[in-house]
Amino acid sequence: MQVSQMRYNKNAFNIITSIEKHLEHLIPLIPKQAIVCIGEYPIKMMLKQPIDGIIPVFIEKSSGDVHKWLPKGYKPHLIIGYEDVDIATHFWYDVLPTIVQDKSVIDCIKKQSQDKLRGTIIFGSIWDGVGSASIPSLITQFQSQNIDSLSIAILPSKIQPPDAHFNTYASLQLCLATENSTVLCLDRDLLETFNGVDRKGIQIKGNAVVNYLLDLMLAKESLVKEISELSRTFNIKLFSALVITAASFRVYGSLNNMLDIALLKPLSNFDLSSSSLLYVLLRMPAKLKEAIPRTKLELAITNWFRAKTAPQSIHISEPIYTEDMNDRIDAILLFGGYDTAKLFAELDFIVSDLKHKAVKNGLMTEKWLLPKIIDGQPAIHTAPVNATTSQSTKTRKKVYSESII
Repeated sequence: MQVSQMRYNKNAFNIITSIEKHLEHLIPLIPKQAIVCIGEYPIKMMLKQPIDGIIPVFIEKSSGDVHKWLPKGYKPHLIIGYEDVDIATHFWYDVLPTIVQDKSVIDCIKKQSQDKLRGTIIFGSIWDGVGSASIPSLITQFQSQNIDSLSIAILPSKIQPPDAHFNTYASLQLCLATENSTVLCLDRDLLETFNGVDRKGIQIKGNAVVNYLLDLMLAKESLVKEISELSRTFNIKLFSALVITAASFRVYGSLNNMLDIALLKPLSNFDLSSSSLLYVLLRMPAKLKEAIPRTKLELAITNWFRAKTAPQSIHISEPIYTEDMNDRIDAILLFGGYDTAKLFAELDFIVSDLKHKAVKNGLMTEKWLLPKIIDGQPAIHTAPVNATTSQSTKTRKKVYSESII
């Protein structure tokens, strides 16, 4: 009897060990969302608080630099470095011809997600050549695969050199010229001066607010689809944002007060009074459903926005309800259709000399397009930027990309 018991225990132990080994090798649930992170500033921001359950892709000038920044054990699905094969990356027109033909990002994401993605977030700084060229190019690539995308573009600080603003202006113009672009513009200076708290009452300081913003966006799997559909319906491509982070309903007393406070710390400079479109996503404890039901939320937000401007459309998404025991509310408010004349006038003033020289040297057109190459020489024309026939004055070189599975 004792021998039999010993065999039983041994067999049970072997079964448990076998199950544990099997579980270790199980493939996790296939992610339904992807984030393409472009540039040192966004990549380092993301890596401070890595997000689980997504397909992460990192694009930078040098893949070696990205590897240095990765936390121990963190493995993105793809790393791309354009300078690894001696491609110039300082200005958008240097790298754009290569990026429009490089399909490694879309191929990687399709490979990692067997089902149709529920949306892709493209998150990049647009003050260098890689970021400014990548965002409009990737928008087109995702659109060709019927994948909705939301681009988050970080604009440069006012103290950054004219080159940074030149790339930024080009990227925004390219996005406006690209079909089905949906671009959320965030201002670097405003991000770095942000102050708030998270749902645990811990301070959110500086650009860490972007991680909080991404966490909330990814919690709503339909967000990218919803905002993309609104963007297409009203032909509005550029958006700005306000964010409410863990505002206590007891302390603020009303959603209207939360919105007014959020207005004092926007994430980009824009004229709210000229905005015509509003998309809102809230996250709140389920215990607040009775105190502030959805109908009450919709009425409060609608009245607040109508008091500021004459809206064309207001879309308030189904809130995300949590089991939190506190009374803290999060919200993202995306505004579109506002007047961009001031923003573009400022950029135009800063970059006018650089643009004039680039046009004179045949590197771009007045309309922020690449020149067509005929017999090795640029001939100015107005072909679409995303045309696969676009050429560079340099010999096209294959981009280096490293897939990490």
